[in-house]
Order: sequence, then structure tokens, then C-alpha cells
Amino acid sequence: MTLCYLYARNYYEVTREDKSGKGFVDYLFTPKKKGYPAIILELKYNKTAQEAIDQIKRKNYVDRVRNFKEILYVGINYSIDADNHKHHDCIIEKYK
Repeated sequence: MTLCYLYARNYYEVTREDKSGKGFVDYLFTPKKKGYPAIILELKYNKTAQEAIDQIKRKNYVDRVRNFKEILYVGINYSIDADNHKHHDCIIEKYK
């Protein structure tokens, strides 16, 4: 995640825990140039990626980047099961 964050700064203004809509979005990637989508990223722990996407929608995080032609919602969940195995799931959804 850290490497992606660092590389993304070449193409995006990256903000963390920024006020948007009815809450604070975990990561907001605002494109520096045309041709890149705005990205709203919500992280969860021991929940689901779908819950992260639902939070993006419910709290209207799109408000900060509504003026961009293409917007992606990204929900990522990290979890640990009873056997201490780490898992993650990710959902990427286009804003309509």
C-alpha cells in the first residue's frame, strides 16, 4: 500500500482523512492531469470491501471530486481469521 501511495503522488494529489460529504474519506486521489480518474479509497479491518464501498456512497464522499469525468470507488478490507491467516478483498466500482 505504501509503495502505491508513493508512486501515485507522481500523478495525483493524495490526501488522507479529508473532510468530504458526511465524513472523512480515508484516501482521496485527485488527478494532477487530465486522463486519470479521481479515486476515493476506503479501508476496513475485519469487515468487507463492500462495506467500504457502501460507506463511500452513504457518506457522499464523491462531493470533493464530483467535477471529474471519471471517478472510481475503491473499497479494501483486511482481516485475520481464527487461525491467524491474513486475508484481503478489494472492490473497484465506477461512479455513475
